[in-house]
Amino acid sequence: MNNNCIPITKIKITKDKWLNTEVKYEEELKINDIINDMAEKSYEWIHQKSDLDVISDYDSFKNDFINLIYDKYLK
Repeated sequence: MNNNCIPITKIKITKDKWLNTEVKYEEELKINDIINDMAEKSYEWIHQKSDLDVISDYDSFKNDFINLIYDKYLK
């Protein structure tokens, strides 16, 4: 029997629950609202740059952007 087990004290939040989390000190603003704004501004910025090529449609870009942020900061 292994007595050196470390208990899990924090369970990772699901992506859907994270996206629907309200922003502290804001009444109706959720993480999803902020991430969507960031994705839109990033996509527009890429379109404005002559040395960058857009290789996906906006919905795919937004989905990949959300997954990138979630995987990077919540895993």
